[in-house]
Amino acid sequence: METALTSLKGGFVLCAQLFLIIVPLTILYEFLKSKQSALAGDRRAFIGISSKGLVPLVTGIVIGITYGAGVIIHSIRSADIGKGEAFLILLYLSVCHAIIEDTLIFVVIGANGIVLASVRFVLATILTYLVYKAGLSSRMSSGQEKPR
Repeated sequence: METALTSLKGGFVLCAQLFLIIVPLTILYEFLKSKQSALAGDRRAFIGISSKGLVPLVTGIVIGITYGAGVIIHSIRSADIGKGEAFLILLYLSVCHAIIEDTLIFVVIGANGIVLASVRFVLATILTYLVYKAGLSSRMSSGQEKPR
């Protein structure tokens, strides 16, 4: 009986922890979706990523590519984001994904979290901007150049 109560208590604690993680992320996602529709008329682009790409970009930065894959794929499809912009979003995320989780893991083993997060943001921004300015993302989406 004691084992069952311990297991039940552990299960309840786990459910509470998941609730505390999932609810704020869901609220953040819904908030970003509402902001995305408000920014829909905005034609400006940040490093080649328009306001339509805001939700998948922020989702990948905060919770990562693996956990956020469903949200990222759904956002890219439903927001009618082109292949070139999707390429830029995923390029940015290849350098700068799960920024909170990864940084905390490296801080535990002794890294400076502020330096690590800053370098990742700066590198991702510069790399994506250079690819955007070089026009590689538009060539990828038009089929002129195929990835190997």
